[in-house]
Amino acid sequence: MHRVGWMTAILLVGIGLSAWADCGCTPPGSPACYTLFRANQTIEFTLTVPVDYFTAHATEETPFITGWRVETVDGVLVRRVTFDFPHGLLTVMEWTLKDDDGVPVNEGFYRIIVETTSAGEISNTVQLIPCCGACVSSCRSPVCRPACGEAYLILRVGDSFRCGCGLSLFGSWSFGTP
Repeated sequence: MHRVGWMTAILLVGIGLSAWADCGCTPPGSPACYTLFRANQTIEFTLTVPVDYFTAHATEETPFITGWRVETVDGVLVRRVTFDFPHGLLTVMEWTLKDDDGVPVNEGFYRIIVETTSAGEISNTVQLIPCCGACVSSCRSPVCRPACGEAYLILRVGDSFRCGCGLSLFGSWSFGTP
């Protein structure tokens, strides 16, 4: 019976280590700067224009938001939202991790791009990782800092929903009499 306990412990540690090793937290060829999100979350984002933007760009014109889009890192359009009229800087936008047809996107890297009237396109890269798994809590994003005087996006977790993950073990144990 003691041997069964040790075998179970070794099995659980082995599964945990292999799941962590296969985490893919920083896959080869990853962008230098990105933010992690789970595949069961939505992403809320806002455009921020710091005060030094106006001196750095020698302008008094406040940029307004005309729309936003999501692309793969290869530039393939995934989702596009165009506003009927320009929106202000307090606008909270949300990507539900679906494409234009309403189909959930795959895990991987995506760029969220906000289109503006005078500041050009402001973007941020995100990585979608599995909603559950042994490695999700160990994954960390590289620290991303905007350049001084540049507009940038603030990303945060929107709504989350249950992913339906679970662990099931099946088997049988039998002990014979000597």
